[in-house]
Amino acid sequence: MELQFLGTGAGLPAKFRNTQSFVFNFMQELKECWMFDCGEATQHQILKTNIRPTKISKIFISHLHADHILGLIGFLSSRSFLLDNKNSDITIYGPVGIKEFVEENLKFTYCSLTYSIKYVEFSTEQCIIDNKTVEVHTYPLKHNVKCYGYKIVFKTQKGSLNAEKLKKLGIMPGPFYKIIKNEDSFEFDGILYNSRDFLAEDKPRKEIVIIPDTKYFLELESFVKDSDIIISECTYLSKKDSKLASNYFHLSILDIEKLVSKSKVKRLFLTHISARYDKKDELEACNSLSTNIEVHIAHDLAEYKL
Repeated sequence: MELQFLGTGAGLPAKFRNTQSFVFNFMQELKECWMFDCGEATQHQILKTNIRPTKISKIFISHLHADHILGLIGFLSSRSFLLDNKNSDITIYGPVGIKEFVEENLKFTYCSLTYSIKYVEFSTEQCIIDNKTVEVHTYPLKHNVKCYGYKIVFKTQKGSLNAEKLKKLGIMPGPFYKIIKNEDSFEFDGILYNSRDFLAEDKPRKEIVIIPDTKYFLELESFVKDSDIIISECTYLSKKDSKLASNYFHLSILDIEKLVSKSKVKRLFLTHISARYDKKDELEACNSLSTNIEVHIAHDLAEYKL
């Protein structure tokens, strides 16, 4: 599970910060990559990484502001050229209006894709993905347009099989391994075994919360309280700018401080940073938060193992 930021700036591109986008590499867990928002020039940023656009099968859009979606049509078009006529459909999740935005822009730019797009639009808090491995929930935020946060929940998973231990019993790799992993017990050569004795420790539940553009509001605390990882906008890194943040429907470092104090978060990534702040401001912002939390001010192209 890896995270790479492609754009970490607020509003408009700056010399060292592109507009908003980041990608999760879930190849080990889900055999796919997920993109969150797609600001202008996102596909140019991808060229500087090892990210393969063809592996991105889901795109989650938080809202329809330009700095979060202007790179989407270019990315979809270029992805089509990279597929070598192989079918690799994509799903775009976003607030009501995202389908119209994409379809109209594809039409007016005469862009024909070699794959299909499935749209999942929403206008309220809801679960948009639920399978045996992961859930994804939307959460309405308070911005000056309809904007949604996301919560990704990786469910508790059984540990991997100890193949060497099974081989010592004479059980070779094959379909029987799946039965052993899925059942509480199994029988071999007339002996009943506890499947748990042949499994590594369970992979614990992990909750990742994504907070795009929003002003602070009290209910946000309940949204993040059980999260292990928070990726949040923090347009205003200075506490003295907290009123300005609220006026413009954004978060300040003071708001972040209130949020994390009520959660069990272990790792915090701050993005959507105003160009007015320098490295000294970033350091001061990090130092103002709890020392029990691993805090990162995200920069373009930064990679993290989760």
